[in-house]
Amino acid sequence: MQVTKNDIDALNTKITVVVEQKDYESKFKSELEKQRQKASMKGFRKGKTPMSMIKKLYGEQVLAESVNAQLQTALYDYIKDQELEVLGDPIPEENHEVVSFNPNELKDYTFVFEAGLSPKFEVQGVSATDEYKKCEIAIEDKTVDEELMAGRKRLGTQVSIEDSIEEKDILTIEAKELEGGKPKKNGFETNFKLMTELIADEDLKKKVLKGKKGEKITFDIYKLEKDRDEAYVKKYMLNMDEEEDREVGNEFEGVISEVSRLKEADLDEEFVKKYFNNDEISTVEEAKEKIREDIAKYYDEQATKMMYRDIMEVLLDKNQMEMPEAFLKRWLAMSNDKVSPEDLEKEFPDFVKNLKWTLVKNKIAKSYDIKVEGEEVADAMRARVAGYLGQYNMGQEYMDSMVQKLMQDREQVNRLYEEIHADKMFKALEGTIKIKKEKIKLEDFQEKVKALNEKLGASQG
Repeated sequence: MQVTKNDIDALNTKITVVVEQKDYESKFKSELEKQRQKASMKGFRKGKTPMSMIKKLYGEQVLAESVNAQLQTALYDYIKDQELEVLGDPIPEENHEVVSFNPNELKDYTFVFEAGLSPKFEVQGVSATDEYKKCEIAIEDKTVDEELMAGRKRLGTQVSIEDSIEEKDILTIEAKELEGGKPKKNGFETNFKLMTELIADEDLKKKVLKGKKGEKITFDIYKLEKDRDEAYVKKYMLNMDEEEDREVGNEFEGVISEVSRLKEADLDEEFVKKYFNNDEISTVEEAKEKIREDIAKYYDEQATKMMYRDIMEVLLDKNQMEMPEAFLKRWLAMSNDKVSPEDLEKEFPDFVKNLKWTLVKNKIAKSYDIKVEGEEVADAMRARVAGYLGQYNMGQEYMDSMVQKLMQDREQVNRLYEEIHADKMFKALEGTIKIKKEKIKLEDFQEKVKALNEKLGASQG
């Protein structure tokens, strides 16, 4: 076996592999003999078929497989031994001749591969003097109070109201079809729920808000609620079956037969314990402090992710590098023949950016000796499953089976591995770089997050 390398430039090389007859002949003959032992052909006892016939039937395929096995081993052993940092996989050189395999004329075979090489660089932007900003979100009292009120509403109860109507009330309407402003003979009758704030006609809404239970109103049932199509009206307001084709007019008169209003849970010890499902928190002051702590933790995690994103962009900017783009395009095209040339050109810039980030990230991770163990991936998958299931207690056996199933999905496992690897790398960097905290209001931080998501969405669209 002969393997040689001929560098074209700093980013491209050619690897020539000569698979000599002596390298594969023994395996080729033994594989043919195996085929002979299995062959059962008319006129011959099993295992006694002439070798000439076996060669004719299976020789070309067996020869190709025998040579290719030696070729792949030699190629990747050479890359490993020479510590070549290749991008993607080596591919046959452009305009290469198709190899013809003749089982009756064994010979040496020469294969030439093109390979893209990783650019050489030292990572910039990760020293003790490099400074990055991190948002420090101020959690104001009103944010805590809003979260507390949301909890009171979740644990509140619906009560019937007799003497008034408010924006958030739910109304029960008993309605009759009209014709010429009067009840239609044998007209359609229905009843349905209506949230006051969804009334489309502002004049009608004002009238309702000044009224109370028992109030009469007239309306176009197809225009009563905002953003409702005919199918919705027929199903949920007219209570019609899908196959029902009865013609129903637009004009209706309705009576508000019930007004239902959400009454928030009382702000007391019983509510606090129920809200947290925790006997250790019992006072309103303790509840507010815990809510503030939880909100701060959530937004600190968001701020950390935003900082990591900023670090990535800065490192990509500071570590400019040339890439073997022509090779990469050929490799991508050969790796996925379903991708059109137009799509390849469109998606290629993002692919190169992600590849550059992978090179930077891996070099940083290597300097910190960062590794991800299989058990870490399994634990992260288990935590993710627990998040999916939320409050539903499906039992340990169900969770274990779900985790085991997801761990069989190579794509999901690889994605989770990369997330853990990147997170470890960033955490290691935090111990080296300078982090300057900048106080920011929650509303302003939420705007920054929204802007970033819109930017990312536009770049992926």
